Amino acid sequence: MQRAAQGWLVYELTDRPIYLGLVAACGTIPMLLLSLPAGVVADRLPKRNILLVTQSLAMVQAFVLAALIYTGAIQVWHVMVLAAFFGTVWAFDMPTRHAMVLEFVTKDDTLNAVSLNSSAFMTGRIVGPAIGGVLIEVVGMAACFLINGVTFIAVLVALLVIAPRPPVVRTRAAFLREMGEGISWVRRNAVPLTLLVLIAISSLYGLSYAVLLPVFARDTFAAGPLGYGLMHTAYAVGGLAAAVFLTSAGHRRRLGWLTTVAAFLLPIGLLLFAGSPTYAIAIGALAVAGMGGMGFNVTANTILQKMSPDELRGRVMSLRSFLFAGTSWLGDLQVSMFAEWFTERLAVAIGAGICLTAAVVAWWKAPELRRTE
Repeated sequence: MQRAAQGWLVYELTDRPIYLGLVAACGTIPMLLLSLPAGVVADRLPKRNILLVTQSLAMVQAFVLAALIYTGAIQVWHVMVLAAFFGTVWAFDMPTRHAMVLEFVTKDDTLNAVSLNSSAFMTGRIVGPAIGGVLIEVVGMAACFLINGVTFIAVLVALLVIAPRPPVVRTRAAFLREMGEGISWVRRNAVPLTLLVLIAISSLYGLSYAVLLPVFARDTFAAGPLGYGLMHTAYAVGGLAAAVFLTSAGHRRRLGWLTTVAAFLLPIGLLLFAGSPTYAIAIGALAVAGMGGMGFNVTANTILQKMSPDELRGRVMSLRSFLFAGTSWLGDLQVSMFAEWFTERLAVAIGAGICLTAAVVAWWKAPELRRTE
């Protein structure tokens, strides 16, 4: 809900697509700088304690945004600074959460655990933007940020009832050397290396489409705030369908094959969205893209978690966060610049074409990925 409201807020304040990319970049550049050190921290300290700190700081950020809007003091530079603060928090939160999964389940249950976690996440993405669109029209944007801040209380309570587990790092070396150990392990293993390359490309050129949704909603399809929220929801509905399928039936199929299929489905859905003649078709195309995006995210995440050694898992997942979120600021900037220079449709189509090309190359050059059990 906050993500949807923030995009609409920035476009209302500036009326220029480039600022959507700039704000998104402010939120992701800290992840580029801090994700790898955060992986070492996740392996060294109890993960629950890290999350208690990061979730508390994220709650504060939401309340500050709400206060600035309620008082009428909000300016676009405020949003940029708070986005950078949130990105700094998330740089430590994301790899810690992903690495924490195997503290609760066995490796045999990793796919189900990751899929269930993703189902919960996508349920929020279905409900949140739709509610956000209604709230923007009825009571204004500040309510979106205020409600988001309140919901962190439930997260903190949930974390407090989890008993802290000790970190699994057996020996400690210099900080930079520990970061290098995770990178060296990935370089020696073809499947994780291929997955991380695909994650980087999808983040740079595929998932950046979301930055332009306010432009599509307001200018391309004249759908307004409610229609904008439903566009976010459509992608999430497709993602939830993929997550539910993987939870219930994913273990019956080869995991690498599912990953490869999903890598094709995301750009195909985005190409359909970029060329959609009507709002209804655009909604359907976003659902297809959501199936591919979530399917790839869940299966790639599962393979990385199951293949990585226990003592390196935090660092391997920090590499994923580095490439998934830390580099996305470049994608957000390039897609918003293309929208300013050309059109929003062409900007999304170019990125989707690059992702589709990467999926073809991975199919051809990395057959060991689709053979992964």
